[in-house]
Amino acid sequence: MAFCLLLREGEAILQRENIQPVFEKYFTAEEQAAWQTQMDRHFPTEDRTSYQVLWERLIVRCEDALARSVSPSAPEAQSLAKDWLELQKPLQKAVGPELWRKTGTMYEDMQDWQTPERQAPFSPEVFSFIREAATLLAGAP
Repeated sequence: MAFCLLLREGEAILQRENIQPVFEKYFTAEEQAAWQTQMDRHFPTEDRTSYQVLWERLIVRCEDALARSVSPSAPEAQSLAKDWLELQKPLQKAVGPELWRKTGTMYEDMQDWQTPERQAPFSPEVFSFIREAATLLAGAP
């Protein structure tokens, strides 16, 4: 068990090192520290939290919807968008509107910075799908 924990910890360190140049492009050192505090709180390396599991499941549901060519305007996509927006609230509230806006910009640009070693938790296709569904949801009566 200790060996597995050590492997996970090593993997987390490598992921942080690989993603660091991206964070430096979008966030000041102070903002990076604020984000890291929230990431450690919501996604600790030693345990998967129920919050993390909810995100993982939602991303899989979005990928499945994309694989089935679900339209962003479809009720299923609208439901996914609602779930996505709801799951964002704790992080959004914790980091504040300015840092959240910068994070959105970072994800909008993810095709420019993703590499095999440097991955976002979801694909650009999932991001576009959920963003379009959320935009349609916001404009719905």
